Amino acid sequence: MIVVNINIEISEELHKKVKLASIMEDTTLKDYIVKVLEKKSKELKAKL
Repeated sequence: MIVVNINIEISEELHKKVKLASIMEDTTLKDYIVKVLEKKSKELKAKL
């Protein structure tokens, strides 16, 4: 598997919300974001 790094800028408010969501799911911020992106990707693929 090839791994790609992505750098993005988000608002401090969004960062706090996503960080809190990751804490509530007892996971790292990185793993939470990857999980959300994978879920969204599957949803989009299902629509196509």
